[in-house]
Amino acid sequence: MSVPTAGPASEAPAGALRRQHEALEVSGWGERFVLVQPRNLCFWVYVALTAVGAVHTFSYYEPTAGFFAESFAVSAVLCGLCGLAWFLWFRHIDRWERQPGPLVAAAFVWGGIAGTFAFALTVNTAMLSLYAKLFGQDWAANWAAGATAPFTEEAAKLCGFVLLMGLAPRLVRTANDGLVLGAFIGLGFGVLEDFLYATNATWNGFGMDPVRSAVELTAGRIGASFVSHPLFSALVCAGAVYLIGTVAQPRRVGRGLALVAAGVFLHFTWDDAVGLGFGNAFATLGVALASVVLGLTALHLAFRAAAPREHQLVRDVLAPEVEAGTVTAGELDEVLDKAARKASRKSAPDRRARRARRHLRRAVLDLAHDVAAAGGSDSDDERLAHGRAEVARLRAAARTA
Repeated sequence: MSVPTAGPASEAPAGALRRQHEALEVSGWGERFVLVQPRNLCFWVYVALTAVGAVHTFSYYEPTAGFFAESFAVSAVLCGLCGLAWFLWFRHIDRWERQPGPLVAAAFVWGGIAGTFAFALTVNTAMLSLYAKLFGQDWAANWAAGATAPFTEEAAKLCGFVLLMGLAPRLVRTANDGLVLGAFIGLGFGVLEDFLYATNATWNGFGMDPVRSAVELTAGRIGASFVSHPLFSALVCAGAVYLIGTVAQPRRVGRGLALVAAGVFLHFTWDDAVGLGFGNAFATLGVALASVVLGLTALHLAFRAAAPREHQLVRDVLAPEVEAGTVTAGELDEVLDKAARKASRKSAPDRRARRARRHLRRAVLDLAHDVAAAGGSDSDDERLAHGRAEVARLRAAARTA
């Protein structure tokens, strides 16, 4: 691993600095998010619909909460812990330019409160009742969920994403942003829906062993949560970015339609697995497993399709740092290129060296975040200086490992 001779990034060629500033302008990296925007209609729509969802939530639980407080508390804790685990994982994979915490929180709240209780619960209840009356209970039991939820619930979550695009037009600009924020919207929806199913199980059991019924139902829902709402809405919201188009993400109508259709279709197969399996337990399990495989494959392909745009933004943001010698081209390749990372791991003499190189890659990516937060490499920012020093320190550690 060669050691560069580092100099001030502000002394980098003008072309590199221009690339960096254009990338920051186009991507919105480093921008802050403020939810309260009184002059933005999207803010008032978001607040109004979230308030409606909160009122519906209270109205739904208030009459019986006192009777089943223990089981409600158990379900809330289990669903909350599961949601927290997935929340931390989604923050971990949001690696290129992490979405601001308030924006992520707004996405989660929309999915959990507005999406679940202001939209889905009301519409789904009406539609399921209508299907039962039109086609009979047997048909409704097998097909009504898949004929309703994929459309109503994905539309509800997508409405929230569009509002967030209006509230953060400089931050939500790429398909990767759609994947990440869509996952958080779906996570909020999934957590509150899991809690809803758990409490319904208690009611349907007439309070008999309420804690056990809550635990069993919640555990089953949690076991399937990784391939449900976060996955569906991630695909749909990424597709919406391609359909709408932004200054950072050119319109790709075919790809956008494919992703939206994939999210809706996977939701359908998940909800109607029993009908698609013709009531046979093994066939139903096969449909569910096929849905899992298809869903994870679609998500993998969506992230791969979104990655080149993010990679180019990282290269442009760090261009002055590379020119100044703060980061080497090889180190940047290891961050962005899977083959380069694999070659680096193979060439490392031992585990200590591999770990040191992994820390260096993280420091290089963190430096890109610091550059964005500082507004560019020509900024006099203490955090940016610290980021450069960390890269130098970890490079030295990697050389001696």
